[in-house]
Amino acid sequence: MKTLTDHQLEYLLSKTDEKLTRVVKELADIKYALDQSSILAITDHRGIIMHANDQFCAISKYTREELIGQDHRILNSGYHSKEFFKEMWATIGAGQVWRGEIRNRAKDGSFYWVDTTIVPFVNEQGKPYQYVSIRNDISLRKKAEEEARQSEEKYRVIAENCSDLIAIIDCEGTFLYLSPSHQTFFGDDAGELGTSHLLQWVHEEDRELVTNYLKEICAARKASSLLEFRVRTNSGRVLYLETKGNPILDSCGDVKNLVLVMRDVTERKQWEQTIFHLAYHDTLTDLPNRRLFVDRLRKEVYQAKRFQSQLAVMFLDVDRFKQINDSWGHEVGDVILAEIAKRIKQCLGENDVVARLGGDEFTILLPHISGRDQVDQIAQRIRERLEEPLEVNGRQHNLSCSMGIAVFPADGREADELLKRADMALYFVKERGRNGFEFFHPSIEEKSLERILLENELRKAMEHEHFHIDYQPKYELLTGKLVGAEALVRWNHPELGRIPPNKFIPIAEETGLIVPIGEWILRRACEQNRAWQAEGYAPFRVSVNLSVRQFFQPDLVERVREILEDTGLEPQWLELEITESIFAETDNAVPILQSIRDLGVHISIDDFGTGYSSFSYVKHLPVDTIKIDASFIRDVHTNKESQAIVRAILTIAQTLHLNVIAEGVEREEQLAFLHAEGCREGQGYLFSKPIPRQEIETLLKAAEA
Repeated sequence: MKTLTDHQLEYLLSKTDEKLTRVVKELADIKYALDQSSILAITDHRGIIMHANDQFCAISKYTREELIGQDHRILNSGYHSKEFFKEMWATIGAGQVWRGEIRNRAKDGSFYWVDTTIVPFVNEQGKPYQYVSIRNDISLRKKAEEEARQSEEKYRVIAENCSDLIAIIDCEGTFLYLSPSHQTFFGDDAGELGTSHLLQWVHEEDRELVTNYLKEICAARKASSLLEFRVRTNSGRVLYLETKGNPILDSCGDVKNLVLVMRDVTERKQWEQTIFHLAYHDTLTDLPNRRLFVDRLRKEVYQAKRFQSQLAVMFLDVDRFKQINDSWGHEVGDVILAEIAKRIKQCLGENDVVARLGGDEFTILLPHISGRDQVDQIAQRIRERLEEPLEVNGRQHNLSCSMGIAVFPADGREADELLKRADMALYFVKERGRNGFEFFHPSIEEKSLERILLENELRKAMEHEHFHIDYQPKYELLTGKLVGAEALVRWNHPELGRIPPNKFIPIAEETGLIVPIGEWILRRACEQNRAWQAEGYAPFRVSVNLSVRQFFQPDLVERVREILEDTGLEPQWLELEITESIFAETDNAVPILQSIRDLGVHISIDDFGTGYSSFSYVKHLPVDTIKIDASFIRDVHTNKESQAIVRAILTIAQTLHLNVIAEGVEREEQLAFLHAEGCREGQGYLFSKPIPRQEIETLLKAAEA
């Protein structure tokens, strides 16, 4: 065996020392690095701490002296279970490395998290004799993870409990996520929703709208404005959804998916539609009202200008509808109006529009007409349909209507102009006697302007008292004696000349001016009659007509009493003539009539037989005289029906002890018949036309001679 020389041995020892020095230095460097970056602890096999570096002391806030000799239970936070530590000790006790995350508690009570690696050192028998634990502080990471978890939990709870429907779709529109609220939205169809395409559920009329909306979000790469669209379920239910869309971007800034937050606004939309319907429709007939009609007319006028087509506007009034309300009540009137609306619609096409402006006024829009002949046929069809008898509560009603028509572009190029001229044409029909229709023509506008002028001048005439009174004498048929006179208003305009009553009285009634005019006539007639008596003429009654408006004034009786007191005329020399239309409201009219009679004033029913009175209830009316309408007297000498009516009126009057006067006596043959049948008094051109005050005085003087 070869032995080493001293020199060789010295060399080997030198190399060994050098290597050992290098290893020691490397171990020192490793320890330094570990001390600077990690928490380092060494324990014996029982877990008693034998070494703790500065990092350990810093994070645990214990001094080294406080840690040495303790086990790790000094740091136990109570977070981990016994099974957690049992599994850890089983691993390292078997000589295996253990890795895990542990939450510890520092000396000051604060908590911190460490990522831990425990390395066991074993002896020759394989038993651990010490453990080295290397830990890294992960408190910030765990805090971020917890915050993220809490945030995720919060948004999950929000999404799962939100009444809104939250959906994630890809750029193609396929559902990737749906919040549980989709069960509420779609009910039995919800199971099919999650695996389907958004557009599959969108109402077919809204699909293009939704497609463009999604494209806009993807193109703009930012949240969009709200969009409302409809979805249709398999059961046929239609929902309105209000939707807010947001893009989800990838790392490159491209749109990856879309988040849609959808709210069911079906109930709100239904309320909006209800409110809109109420705002733009008539509640009685459910027809469009004036606002909606005018809006539609303006749109159609725009289209007609654009495409050079024609359209027509019709104004329709139900003739004498007020008499229906007055006679049978507004409930019956409402039923009739609803039926009228129905009948008009039946006469129109799908694109035509009928609206109710109020009362018995209707407007009709006929777009895309071929010409006036087509409008003429429709108007005639409406007229005939409305004339068909209508039964309400077992009573038959016969109606008629008046219509005015304006055609675009011949009669106007703007909506307001067409409406105005159709209205003018309607008034022309009314003035002509109603029950018909008329197309607008320039002469109608001239007459309408004349009417406006008359209304303005009528107001001035009231202020300046341009009126005067003529008197039509009444005679006793048997003796030819003057027994009374009817006061009739006349209007001599300083510039327009004499204006017939049939022109200005209807205007006065429509405008309400008939009330002050009627009161003026009553006062002047009483003053004149009292003046005649003061001049020594034999007393006789002067008759004054009361309009319906004047009759139903709340203070009518007081006004009559006041005028009689002011003028000094005794009540028995005043007679008030009322039309039969007043008796449409018998319950209201009778007390008023009785109060007037209680004053001592006489009451006469004018135009008897043409209005509402029936022979069966005349006996209940507090009246003194019946005036047979002139229409029955006109042909009484030749017409058997007129003769029968006059005889019946005279018989009833004689039975009830009522006076009878015949109006419109113009022929000797008429006078002979009336005299033979026992009629007491007469009035008409056979005796005298209405004459001025001075001529009445001449007649009175002649009677005394």
